[in-house]
Amino acid sequence: MSEMETMETVETPHELVLTDTFPVSRDEVWAAWTDPARFATWWVGPGFRTHDLVMEVEPRGRFAAKQSSEAGDFTMPFAGFYVDVVPGERLVLGLSDEPSPDEPMRTEMTVTLTEVDGGTRQEFRQTGVVTDEHFAALEAGTRVFFSQLGAQLAGRS
Repeated sequence: MSEMETMETVETPHELVLTDTFPVSRDEVWAAWTDPARFATWWVGPGFRTHDLVMEVEPRGRFAAKQSSEAGDFTMPFAGFYVDVVPGERLVLGLSDEPSPDEPMRTEMTVTLTEVDGGTRQEFRQTGVVTDEHFAALEAGTRVFFSQLGAQLAGRS
């Protein structure tokens, strides 16, 4: 293996920070993050579907879902626990393959909602240790999700 190939597979700390403003109330954005039926419509990549959602929106509550290709030949599960929940304002979710919220998390996602003129500002932070290549894909995919969230919210306003 060449030095370049080795460097590409090394996992390093990353932080993804994305900020969006939606023309709806904080309650509407909060519902999109906490209602399984709504969440499943925007937290999904093109050609996939989100299903088997578990959303126990309270500290230490379980969070789990699967994303499957429409052809059914690929499924990606993800799971973890809610670390902090401040209704209408902030969600912190830790993703983990462990069965307990007391175990270390692979990555942590924080969503902070703030009222602004004309709507709600959403700040999303995701921290964790991944490869540089995976981080680029994570950022691109998350931007797609939030574009879909914005379209959903604009349709409800």
